Amino acid sequence: MTADVVPCGILNVQDFMLKDVLGSLVAVLAFSSLLYAPGYIAAYAVDLFGFRRLDFAARSLWAIACSFMLTPIAAYFVGRLFGLNGIVCAMILCTTGFALLLLLRDGRGAWTANDRRITALLALGWIAFALLMLVEFQVGHRLYLSVVMADQSYRIAFTDAVVRTGIPPANPLYFSGAPAAMRYYYFWYVLCAAVVKFAHVTAQQSFIASTIWAGFGLFTTVKLYTSHFFHWGRRQQWIAMGLLAVTGADLIPALGNAFGQPALNGDIEWWSVDPIDAWPDSLLWVPHHVASVLCCLLAFLFLWRTLEPISRRCRRIALAIAALACASAFGLSVYVAFGFALLIASWMVWIAVRQCPEHKAHCGRIATITALSAVALLPFLYELLRTMLQPSGTDAVPPQHLFTFSVRPMIDSGLLTDARPLAAWKQTHPLVLDQIIRLLLLVPGLAMELGLYGAALALILRSRRLREAMRDRAFDTSLFFTISGLILSLLLSSSVISNNDFGYRAVMLPQFFLTLLTAQVLGAWWAPSESAVVTPTPGKRRLLLGLLYLGLAGSLCGAVLLRAWQPYVEHVTPQRFGQLSQDAFQVREAFANLHRVARLDAVVSFRPIDPDPDRQNEVVTADELYQRMLVMDTGRQLLNAEGKCAVHFGGDASKCSAIQAATAALYATPAPSPEAARAYCSQFGVSYLVVSHHDPDWSQTTGWPVTLPVIARQPGLRILGCRD
Repeated sequence: MTADVVPCGILNVQDFMLKDVLGSLVAVLAFSSLLYAPGYIAAYAVDLFGFRRLDFAARSLWAIACSFMLTPIAAYFVGRLFGLNGIVCAMILCTTGFALLLLLRDGRGAWTANDRRITALLALGWIAFALLMLVEFQVGHRLYLSVVMADQSYRIAFTDAVVRTGIPPANPLYFSGAPAAMRYYYFWYVLCAAVVKFAHVTAQQSFIASTIWAGFGLFTTVKLYTSHFFHWGRRQQWIAMGLLAVTGADLIPALGNAFGQPALNGDIEWWSVDPIDAWPDSLLWVPHHVASVLCCLLAFLFLWRTLEPISRRCRRIALAIAALACASAFGLSVYVAFGFALLIASWMVWIAVRQCPEHKAHCGRIATITALSAVALLPFLYELLRTMLQPSGTDAVPPQHLFTFSVRPMIDSGLLTDARPLAAWKQTHPLVLDQIIRLLLLVPGLAMELGLYGAALALILRSRRLREAMRDRAFDTSLFFTISGLILSLLLSSSVISNNDFGYRAVMLPQFFLTLLTAQVLGAWWAPSESAVVTPTPGKRRLLLGLLYLGLAGSLCGAVLLRAWQPYVEHVTPQRFGQLSQDAFQVREAFANLHRVARLDAVVSFRPIDPDPDRQNEVVTADELYQRMLVMDTGRQLLNAEGKCAVHFGGDASKCSAIQAATAALYATPAPSPEAARAYCSQFGVSYLVVSHHDPDWSQTTGWPVTLPVIARQPGLRILGCRD
């Protein structure tokens, strides 16, 4: 356990990139046991919407939909009762059951050969794109991370925590003497952890695969909505699918930022203070929030289909599945579930005011779904309430409200509030001035964020055929959800943390319906129809086609930026980012060696990195990225991963100050003695200390960094054992 591990030679260097690609592909296959087979068996068992009589392609769509709706909440309960091994056993049973059912039916479907080719290309293309965007590129002893990993590092750590500590997981980012239940929505990480256990892949590889399956779920939901909500033909359905790859007009302000500020943003969406992310960006950055959106949308689709002439038994089954989908949505993302609840409540008022004949039926069914989902969520709600009663910080005042009314800052209001004519007003009424400026900048901000979709919405609202089109219940409902959802996400924000997580995530609900409305406009133009909502003219065609091409160019530019950002900043600012790729390789190599000897319950400590005050307009600094590497690759419980203590994810905040002070003293110069380091480790239950060239005591020739036994060594990093 005390033997030195030295860097391997260039001929024996680990190929982390190849391992991640192969491991992620294995995990993609393993996820089918969670997000395909269970839904297939459930739909077959209850003959959902005539499931047994459908062709294989249609059955596959409903199987994926039902799996996304049912598996998160089911995995939570199975995991609570039987642990991850119970979920793995359920995965094996579901896969076996699916294989047996498949033998009873042939695999032929009603899709044309062209549709099969397009579907295969879409699936393979998405897999290749996700791997290209997320897997670390390796060149010798250098690893080039995607910008996305700045966020995913925490989620990979959460997934690893579920693998190590079970359900509910312990907060992996803070340790106050004993594991603390995580205060967070974690259903997606349970699924990822089950795949880690089932397929023997890493947490990182499993999370990459989960992103791919979130994309499959989005494609499936679009297909089901275009088939069973709008009842469109194949051409219009494929147009809707294609629009998922089109972003807004972000390329214009992003280029302006690239030339107008000293630091290059790592994501094309970062020109905006509170961006509305394109679908590819949302899938790459927040697949768990996208999965929650899909659960909400599918629950509404099931509710919608209960208006069809189906049997009472089928209606009850659909409502029960919709209720479980809402429960899953809450455990995947509280913000999305809350936004969906507000949208449904406003929709009920809307159809009541308009005296729609189905209002009474919907009222009863929505009440049933709400009650059933609340019952299903009782254990998880109890967990959250119990952990929320603990203080979230030693010097932080708990927020009085979870949400606040505030105009969403699409464009930085400081561009105008700092102007000299407004200086006096800024001194006397700064909040009022800020809200007024935000409101003035909202329209141009939306125009840039929505691009093609905003133009399509404007044309729909100005159309002379709008009243006639609103007689179609699907169109009327989509338009209502789009407008009310945008208003909601533009005026209501979360106040728990500095980021507006509610606005970021809840906006995906109206964004989905706006995508479909845009597909309806374009589809009617490509397949001329008298029922077209917007009458095509040469000017309108040029406008939408121009914005379509701009959106495609923006998506391509955004993808290139995610991968090219790190090599670019290393080349342009070597004094700040020059060591980043070498650091990434060394961190991963060192912790790969640690995993061979460290117990799963070992606690690791490193010096938390505070935000750099000299950021030079950088959204993410090199030190912060280095911290995210440590969080992602440690694979063990961390004493404290953040400068202010990560107690917002769970833990006893009263011990935060002592941990902060002791850690600061340990990493001070001159470095304390090995006896002092061992006393620190004994006091806080730490087994391993990490010291790197980012730390002030790295170059010390005396003290614990050079006298404690070395567990893993790299040129810029050492992991030291501090307990016998």
